[in-house]
Parts: sequence; C-alpha cells; structure tokens
Amino acid sequence: MPRKRILRTISRSLAVLVSLLVILIAWRWTTGNVGTVEPGSIYRSAQLDADSLSRLIRSKGIRTVLNLRGPNPASSWYPPEREATIKAGATLIDVPMSSDYWLTPEQANELISLFDSAERPLLVHCQFGSERTGLVSSIATLLRPGSTLSEARKQFSLYYLFLPLEDGVVMQGHLRQYEQWLEAEGRSHNSETFRKWFARSYQPGTPNRSLWPYNPYPLRVVTRPEDAAARY
Repeated sequence: MPRKRILRTISRSLAVLVSLLVILIAWRWTTGNVGTVEPGSIYRSAQLDADSLSRLIRSKGIRTVLNLRGPNPASSWYPPEREATIKAGATLIDVPMSSDYWLTPEQANELISLFDSAERPLLVHCQFGSERTGLVSSIATLLRPGSTLSEARKQFSLYYLFLPLEDGVVMQGHLRQYEQWLEAEGRSHNSETFRKWFARSYQPGTPNRSLWPYNPYPLRVVTRPEDAAARY
C-alpha cells in the first residue's frame, strides 16, 4: 500500500506539472511570446499580427522593429507587418536569419553595427520568438555594459518556449562558444570583451552561409516611415 500511494502521488504530481507546462505554453503562445530584454530599450516577441504589433509599438514606444525572418513581400505576414510598423511611425529592419544556420562573421558584425545604430526602444522577433530571437536577445544582452552570462542564458529559456533541441542547439551554440573561449583564455565576461570576440574571434559552426558559393540574402533591409511610398 505505501508503494501504491507513492506511485499515485508521483503520477498526480507529474500530471499537475504537465498541466502547468501546457498552460504556460498556451499562454505564452496566445500572447505573442512577448518579453523584455532591457527595460525601456529592447523587447522581444514572436510573429505578431498587425493589430497586436501596432498595440505593442504604441504601448512600448517602439522606434525600430527588427524582423529576423528577412523581407518576404510574397508571404501573407510580411506586408501587414511592414504597413503596421510604418503607420505607427517606427522603422522596420529586415535581417534574414535561419534558426538552423550559424551566423557568418559578416552577420555577426552586422548585428553589432545594428545594435549600435538602431533607434530605441527596439523590438526583435522571429516566427516563434524562441530560437533566432533568443540568440539575438542574448547578443544584445552581452553587448550591454554590466551584463552577465547568466542574463544572456536566460534569453534561452522555457519561458520563451525555447528548447535546446535541433535548431535550438545551433542558436545556443553561439553563446556556448563564447563561454568556452572565455574559459580557455582565462577571462571573464564584459561587454567590450564580447564585442571584440564576436567581431574578431568568433568562428561559425556548420552549416553557415559562408560555405555557399553565392549568398543571395542581404545583410539588412531598412524601411523608414519616410520611405512609406516605396513599394516592393
């Protein structure tokens, strides 16, 4: 009897945990997986519909939307996002990234340049707000003076629906490579150390676009409110 009671208790506890996990996933998904990377400066989300994006831009005073899915004028989600962003008076920056590909050194330097120059507050998003967004949010965190590795790791969390599987392993691998480099060099993290490592010492794993004979994707496409008359 004691053994049966123990097993029953364990089963019930597991059922409760699974239920809570399902509720968390459903809540995060239906609310757009929105989060704060740096209060008042950088926010993150999944792909939002036009109305939700407009509300978020206005509520947070967003000045730049960083879309990690790249420009996709033929896709159903892209024209509404572009229109909602421009109408709200924000700039749209499209950066083509793949969650199953390591960043090239050129992409790494482009992200550094982007965070140095983009008007804030800034919203970064991909499709699910988990993998690509997790990586770019961790990069933004590490570029911030006074940041810690622990803060960067938190950008890859279950709260943001991130799982360290398949594509997640690739995206998280960038942070792990930096941590391994710090350990090998006997250094501790600070924003300037990360900036120099990412710009000069980072080595992409496989696959990455540097291995392609020709890369058709631009590093970034920028559409500002004053460019609203432009048409693709």
